[in-house]
Amino acid sequence: MKVNDLVIVASLGEMKIYKANPRDLEAEAGLKPQNVKLDLINAFDYVESHMRLQDITTDEPGQFKGDANGMRSHGEPHNLEAKLEEDVIRTIADDINKIVRENNPPKVFLAISEHIFDRVYSKIDKDVQAKVFRTLKKDLTKRDKNELIEEFKKKF
Repeated sequence: MKVNDLVIVASLGEMKIYKANPRDLEAEAGLKPQNVKLDLINAFDYVESHMRLQDITTDEPGQFKGDANGMRSHGEPHNLEAKLEEDVIRTIADDINKIVRENNPPKVFLAISEHIFDRVYSKIDKDVQAKVFRTLKKDLTKRDKNELIEEFKKKF
């Protein structure tokens, strides 16, 4: 990892973006560009993923007319939870696209929770994927920023 690289860590509930900045004067002068520290440049919370289905819907049956016994119907079963999750995944991918384009880093280091990694990565634009240097299928959102550089080094 070198100066100006981006580190993006994401899970279904949040995403953090770090920029590799020079740790010392040698790194700043370009003599040792690998001497970096990570600084948080942006963070997102995806509130929809924290919501429970009962917070979104009511516990009352729908407004459909009742049957012969006067009982109200709940309507058709919907996959609301799956749709909310897919919406959050699309938002995460869109945010990654936007951040990478705005910062135009030399390399991107990307860690996304294993259970959503493939779905998020497939929605990231090809030009942004070309900037991704190393990926991890791991939730590192709660990890201290000083440990992130070592996590990405462990892979190889």
